[in-house]
Amino acid sequence: MERFLEWFEDGKYSPWGERFDCGHTVAQALFRYKGGTVPVLCGSNQKTSNGNGSLMRILPMAYYLSARYGTDLTGSAKAMDMIHKVSGLTHRHPIAQSACGIYVNIAARLLAGMDKAAAVREGVVASADWYRRHDKFEEALPIWEPLLDTVSLTEMPEEEIGSSGYVADTLIASLWCLLTTDCYHMCVLKAVNLGEDTDTTGAVAGGLAGLVYGYDGIPRDWLDALKGKPIIEKACEAMEREES
Repeated sequence: MERFLEWFEDGKYSPWGERFDCGHTVAQALFRYKGGTVPVLCGSNQKTSNGNGSLMRILPMAYYLSARYGTDLTGSAKAMDMIHKVSGLTHRHPIAQSACGIYVNIAARLLAGMDKAAAVREGVVASADWYRRHDKFEEALPIWEPLLDTVSLTEMPEEEIGSSGYVADTLIASLWCLLTTDCYHMCVLKAVNLGEDTDTTGAVAGGLAGLVYGYDGIPRDWLDALKGKPIIEKACEAMEREES
């Protein structure tokens, strides 16, 4: 939370040294933290606070947790609890937390080398089974029904894919983009071209696409033009040291 606060107040870790586009839910969580609230309770648990802010930053948890608990994180109550607590730093409602759980479970399978369609299918099914066993998440289950049938998901027309700041829209749109394209740049372009909350949808979809296609799958001209590249490389190197 201290690093989130450094970003919020001083623009640290950002490409241009200044904060860009902080959502209301995240800002309120940081105000609570400054006021002395313990970090895991800073995020709002209101239904109206289900933006995509925690989903777009949750991907590193797949690296951390899969190295410790294996590919199927639903097999560990501790792993699932950690995902929900990390989401809860800013977004503590079960819808946002379960979106993060589904996403990280898919990502863990992709890290293990699983085919993307199988990773999405198995990650969603395993997560849904886990959430059915926990009453706290009962409200979220109907929202994820469209993800249980990956064939139907891929057949959805673009005009039916939402891309707002609502976390369910972001997760569904990102998986649709991943499953209906066959390379990194087409996945990200498709996500961005959906409109609305383009940067977040592109980031969430691009995170999974990066796991599927690897670093070499990212267009070289995109990498050359990347702002703040040293910050990203430093973070990746630190994570690599932690995992070695």
